[in-house]
Amino acid sequence: MSQPETNEGILPFSDPVYVKAAVLDPAFGFIWIEHNVLVDDKLKEQLTMEVKNLILQEAEHTNMEQTGHGDEEEQIKGDETGLFLYHKKQKKSTHFSPAAQLNHYLDNCDGQNCLLFWGMNKEKMPSLFQIAMRVLAVPASSAPVERVFSHGGIIMRPHRSQLSAIVLANLIFCKCNTF
Repeated sequence: MSQPETNEGILPFSDPVYVKAAVLDPAFGFIWIEHNVLVDDKLKEQLTMEVKNLILQEAEHTNMEQTGHGDEEEQIKGDETGLFLYHKKQKKSTHFSPAAQLNHYLDNCDGQNCLLFWGMNKEKMPSLFQIAMRVLAVPASSAPVERVFSHGGIIMRPHRSQLSAIVLANLIFCKCNTF
């Protein structure tokens, strides 16, 4: 997807993470493209295909990182006669391809709760689950960070100007992580 630019720079919602997060939230899926959008159906289809390709590219990248460790054949050597024949032990892939997982997800996501959906379907769609956990972990606002800065301003007053950076960081950590 091309990233439109403004006078100030790149538009905030042109980042692919936002698009992937919107699609991988089962409450939305592709509803935001399909309904109430006054553009040509051909353009909607093109946008849908681009978003699917973004997700599939990341799924392939995730699979490439994971297959380097555990999908290799294990071989057990022994005598060639009797019970101790040469055996090949292979891990069988019980999961669909990322494209099949994406199609299954798009068929089943219809306004469901995000946490419940991914909790129940993480074994059925492991590639999409990994992507969903990565992109849905991005906070939607900067409010938590602003609260931390506010606590830092309350703690660091003029009469506490001799606090070291480590002590200040520990005090802020304690303040922000208590119930």
